[in-house]
Amino acid sequence: MKKILSIILVAVLAISLSSCKGFLDKTPTDSVVAKNALATLEDAGVAVNGMYTLLKYYTVYGNYMIQMGDMRADLLVPCEGTYITYSYDYDPSQNSYFTLWRNYYSTITRANAIIANIDELEVPADEQATKNDYLGQAYAVRAFCYFDLARLYGRPYRFDNGASLGAVLITTPVSPSEARLPRSTVAETYTQIENDITTALGLLSKAKNLGHFNYWAAKFLEAKVALYKGEMEHAYTAAKEVINQSPYNLVSRDKYLDSWAEVGNDESIFEGLVNLQSAIDGDNGFGGSFYYSLWFGYQNTGASVVPTKAWRDMFALTPNDIRINWIAYDDPNTGYKHTGEYWLKKFIGNTGFTAFLNNPRYMRLAEAYLIAAEAGMNTGKSDAAQMLLAVAQRADNTVTSIACTMENIEIQRKKELIGEGDRFFDLMRRNGTYVKNDPHNPFNTALTWSDDRVMLPISSDERIIYPELEQNPGYKK
Repeated sequence: MKKILSIILVAVLAISLSSCKGFLDKTPTDSVVAKNALATLEDAGVAVNGMYTLLKYYTVYGNYMIQMGDMRADLLVPCEGTYITYSYDYDPSQNSYFTLWRNYYSTITRANAIIANIDELEVPADEQATKNDYLGQAYAVRAFCYFDLARLYGRPYRFDNGASLGAVLITTPVSPSEARLPRSTVAETYTQIENDITTALGLLSKAKNLGHFNYWAAKFLEAKVALYKGEMEHAYTAAKEVINQSPYNLVSRDKYLDSWAEVGNDESIFEGLVNLQSAIDGDNGFGGSFYYSLWFGYQNTGASVVPTKAWRDMFALTPNDIRINWIAYDDPNTGYKHTGEYWLKKFIGNTGFTAFLNNPRYMRLAEAYLIAAEAGMNTGKSDAAQMLLAVAQRADNTVTSIACTMENIEIQRKKELIGEGDRFFDLMRRNGTYVKNDPHNPFNTALTWSDDRVMLPISSDERIIYPELEQNPGYKK
């Protein structure tokens, strides 16, 4: 047991230890138990809470992962400064954007420690469901991390049926450099993801659990993984289960814009809970958060990223689309920063307070509808257009019908999911070719899924401590 405890301590060195609030506190804490780890169910609850920490701040979805999904695509463009993600100017020796590998594996190590140890806990019958739920969350988080690692560091599954290099698959509480395992293929990584999801679904509660995985978040992940693999029947069935049976509902049109200031709104299946003090300290705010770069409503904000003209022009033919209100003009004379730019007023901050406090939305019911529409279209489902109409009509109540075509699905995905970290992966998973060509930036390029830059390089920091780790093609060894 002492050896296991030391492993758990290694897994959490990246996070400062602080006093715990107890497992009855539903908000994921940034603390873990250092002594007698997993000796009680309360200890397990605190360890589970700590497992989510790196995912929600700038370390993953508060910044870097959103950049990988949006700044590498064609909906957002830098108007100030430079983004190597925008220009694909990857260099393995530049590590500032490539700590994703390390942060995902730190989270996986935490999940593995819980999986390896929680069975040792003896609990009364009335606490068995809680224990199972904690174990299910660990499996689901591990699947979530491996899915992102496959998307970031491997080629899209459908490029070669997963034959390219993927993640290092570790299921014990050690780091990749300690395990010294070779990289698995993308297909093998997806198999691990699917197995973990299946296990998680048999353990997780179906009750809402703000800031944590529950059954419905794992089922949503199952649908998205199937979509990326091109298993459309599977994707449709899983997405429809979330739509029809979960306790989540699309936010109504009249409440939709304000819902982005609401923590845990009706359609938020899984989101990260950002702590106010952590944001003030810089963990998800100021220079740390990607939302800071998008924010237009404060003179001292980053002011470096705006939606492309092509994205804004999509609304020219749909003036009743409520999402047009996300486009905010900063007047040169009376605006906040006098830039004359068109900003994205989507992420208005928790309680509308500040862009520094935006909970990353990992999974929303609107995306489940879009998955069901795409998968249903590809499998001849009669209600595919109805799934697409639900999202389009919520935004524009003058829409009474819509053809369920890939073009219309893509339009709705582009409008609905901007800034949530999906666009680049959407394009690449189905060999979508696009050209960057925006007046703000002279950088123009075309990219397809065969380009080596679709995959991130393994940083030199990782390969110094783990020289056996195979580099992605196209990058300096």
